[in-house]
Amino acid sequence: MTDKELFGLCQQYGREARKWKNKFVSLLPEVYRRELYRKKGFGSIFEFAAKLGGVSKNVVLEVIRVEKRLEEMPELKSKIAEVGIHKVRIAASAATKETDQEWADKATTMTKSALETYVKDIRESHPGMGLPIPQQDDGFDNNFENFTTKLDPKIILKLKIIKSKMRKGATWNEVFSKLVELPETRPQKNPKPSNPNKRHLATAKRRELEGKCEIEGCNRPAAEIHHKKPWAKYRSHDELQPLCKDHHELEHQSDSTIDQKFRQYKLQFS
Repeated sequence: MTDKELFGLCQQYGREARKWKNKFVSLLPEVYRRELYRKKGFGSIFEFAAKLGGVSKNVVLEVIRVEKRLEEMPELKSKIAEVGIHKVRIAASAATKETDQEWADKATTMTKSALETYVKDIRESHPGMGLPIPQQDDGFDNNFENFTTKLDPKIILKLKIIKSKMRKGATWNEVFSKLVELPETRPQKNPKPSNPNKRHLATAKRRELEGKCEIEGCNRPAAEIHHKKPWAKYRSHDELQPLCKDHHELEHQSDSTIDQKFRQYKLQFS
């Protein structure tokens, strides 16, 4: 057996293991309701899950808690067996019975990372949607150096005005980051313009677009370049937008009701 064949088998068996584990986890709420674990001689639902499926206590608690919230959302609930409890939990924090099918589709098609980003953006654009999520503390994070200084009251007022215009829950770190952020400039010798007939951008053009993700409130570095005018249709590099990986994925998602609402929200900052 070659290394390639061995790696292929590992990938295949890993996918199969995740698939069947998700199916097993989806059965646990019903096992708990029926107390099937007691009937079969197990001391608790946690022992049952650990010995039969290798599932941790935290996962058991999570699936039982989330499943209760999904009583009126059968489509999203059914996705536990398909995509796993962790992705469904993320979607459930913003889903309602009216948007059940849409969130079920997103849990299926999105990566976990993009789904987390999307839910965060949606919840910020629609305060009070779904379950509460923890907000970042309004002070400096412990990973940063603290300092004290005296400011003129007029400067403090201006800072508060800037903060009020940023996304809800923005921290002072984000305010100061916005104030001190300077565009990086890298001198290029005779940079060549992007060839409009080629899908990929020239290196010089990519460097011009380096920086942070352009989505309001996102401070992650831009990892990909998004064509606002789809390349397949327009064959043009006219309207480009640097985005992080998650927000780039979100730009290519379906045009559902929740997507339309979020795009209307983003227009405020464009």
